[in-house]
Amino acid sequence: MMPNMSAPMSLGVSPHGSDRAATLAFTDDAVSGGIGTLWLGDGLFRRPDFAGWRGGMDALVELAWLAGRYPATRIGISAAVLPVRDIDGLVRQAATLDQLTEGGFVLAVTAGFWADELVYRGVPPERRGTEFRARLDALRAGLAGDLLGPAPHTPGGPPLWLAGGRPTLRLAARLGLPYQASQTLPDELAPLARLWRDLGGGLLAHRVCVEAGSDVPDSVRVARHALTGSGTELLDGIAAYRNLGVGDLSMVLGHDDASAQRTLDVLLTDVVPHL
Repeated sequence: MMPNMSAPMSLGVSPHGSDRAATLAFTDDAVSGGIGTLWLGDGLFRRPDFAGWRGGMDALVELAWLAGRYPATRIGISAAVLPVRDIDGLVRQAATLDQLTEGGFVLAVTAGFWADELVYRGVPPERRGTEFRARLDALRAGLAGDLLGPAPHTPGGPPLWLAGGRPTLRLAARLGLPYQASQTLPDELAPLARLWRDLGGGLLAHRVCVEAGSDVPDSVRVARHALTGSGTELLDGIAAYRNLGVGDLSMVLGHDDASAQRTLDVLLTDVVPHL
């Protein structure tokens, strides 16, 4: 029996590929198949986990290129690491993307994960929360002002989401901003979803690794808390996120070109038609 999919939920994918041709082939299929958002992550350093197939390029520059190629598709960064970015520059970039996409850009921001990037920027890792809140205030003020760059298309700037752990969830609820969790399976997300509802939170989003198949490497399935399995199992898992109140699901598909394309094909055939 198909799950009840009556509640709305937006689906997006990260357009990764080992080269330009693979990236374009994957993204062309995703957009033509009805995927509504193209998401990219953020980071300062090149890392083995993000070499070649996913990573290395600046997310906002790549998103601008994708927006020009797929103008009807929403784009988003998930999530810009505020302590390693210049806030004035981020204001200008975000306002520019908001203008060029006519409101089709989402700016999710986070305090960051990797300690070495924070140290490189002169931010003690134990102060990432304090630094994040100060930079978030500066970002919101810049997007709402009229001094830096173009006036955004969206009054007050593009949609601003907060991404991170429980402290960030509580901050998002207090500020009335959407919250995006990451890398948790439905059972793991359930306590956060309950807390979000108890705090009166609005949009709950989630970013998760997804891979179709029964022989997914443990480095993906376990280490990345990935949603894996057959088309039916992926549909059931996505339905579980929806039943928890997730209104926007961002998916990183597979672990290389072949598994990403296979997973996309399964999603477009066995999952998206039932949403």
